[in-house]
Amino acid sequence: MAIPFDPTGAIVVGTDLSQRAGRAVEWASARAAETGHTLQVVLAIPEVPIPPRSHLFAAMQESDWPGHIEELAEAKLHEVTNHVKRAHPKLAMETFLVRGVPSYTLAQASKTAELLVIGARGAYAPFKVRALGGTADAVVQHAHGPVAVVTDLAEGVEGGPIVVGVDDSAEAQAALRWAAAEADSRGVRLHAVHALDLTPWLSAPLGGGAIDPVPLAEGIKDATERQVAPYREQYPELQIDVEVPTGLPEKALLHASEGASLLVVGSRGRGGFTGLLLGSTSKAVLRDARCPVVILRGDDRRVTPA
Repeated sequence: MAIPFDPTGAIVVGTDLSQRAGRAVEWASARAAETGHTLQVVLAIPEVPIPPRSHLFAAMQESDWPGHIEELAEAKLHEVTNHVKRAHPKLAMETFLVRGVPSYTLAQASKTAELLVIGARGAYAPFKVRALGGTADAVVQHAHGPVAVVTDLAEGVEGGPIVVGVDDSAEAQAALRWAAAEADSRGVRLHAVHALDLTPWLSAPLGGGAIDPVPLAEGIKDATERQVAPYREQYPELQIDVEVPTGLPEKALLHASEGASLLVVGSRGRGGFTGLLLGSTSKAVLRDARCPVVILRGDDRRVTPA
């Protein structure tokens, strides 16, 4: 099913009119103003809105409850527009009220959008939300292009480095390509991280004895240096440093996100990043990073920063 707006080349941000979504709108609008892209704010409401218990009586008094909800939503979107325009008066901006499933609408928009931006619950979300996910998780799982996730804890330090998780997967390569171009355009340092989880290497197969982690780490760092080498040549003014910390990938990335302006990761990876969007690493990075997180898939869009 086609969505009723054209997101091609725009920075699209989803909102549910919550305070958390407001943070995502502010981040997206600042980025759109900086890059010159059109900002599209999308609010998706159910085809048949069901009133909560606290509004049952009010709904019974309304002859057209769905129409009433739509009017309220339009009024709220107008308030969002006014708020954004006060901060960025020259920004090209559009708002869309869509009837349908939010995650489906936004995932479809990501096919041609320059960047999709969403808010997400952070470390203090209820366990049910953290365990089962929500709209943000569904969007990330099914998006077709780059997605920026702004969480409760995502402050981001202006001028801070851009951190990118690196391995040899296609997804991580897409993340590295995007992060290098972004860091160069912002004039900030690129910090490439390939975490070395020693757990599988503590003992050799069949009790053959422990493996020395030093040459293993050195080999990974050499391989990572070869991966970033083309970007040193492509962006001669860009400062790139490589780190191979020991430990779980999520802990390494979360630690690196402190003081960073952005964290960029591939949607899946090899080694420590395997199943990034399916398991604990994804939950930790998406929920608890101290800066916004951009997630990329290793598809053929050859995405570049907005």
